Amino acid sequence: MKCFIRRSKQVRSDIIAIYEYIYERNPEAAERVLDAIEKSIRSLIDTPGIGHYWNSTDPRLQGIKVTSVRPFRQYLIFFRESENAIEVFRVVHGARELSRMVDEMELETERE
Repeated sequence: MKCFIRRSKQVRSDIIAIYEYIYERNPEAAERVLDAIEKSIRSLIDTPGIGHYWNSTDPRLQGIKVTSVRPFRQYLIFFRESENAIEVFRVVHGARELSRMVDEMELETERE
C-alpha cells in the first residue's frame, strides 16, 4: 500500500512562521530552511523508524515521535506513523516550550 503524508493545519502555520521569521533577517537562508523542512517531511515516508517517541502520559499523544530537520537540527518535526500515512502535527524550533506545545497539539490532519 502506498504511504502518503498528512499535515495538520498547524504545521502549515508553523512552516510559514518559520519562513517569515528567517526571511526578515536573511531571505536566502529562509529558502534553504524551507527546502530542508519540506525535504525532511517527505523523507519520513522512506525512513521508517526515524526519530524517537515523545514521552507523555496523555493517551492522545501515544505514538507521537519527534525528529530534527536536516541539516537544521534546531527545528523539530512532530509526527506519527499510521498504517498508510505519516501524520505531521508540528514543525517548531527546539528552543520553544515543547511540553506545553505538544500537550496542546491539534491532532487533525489533511491528506496532501
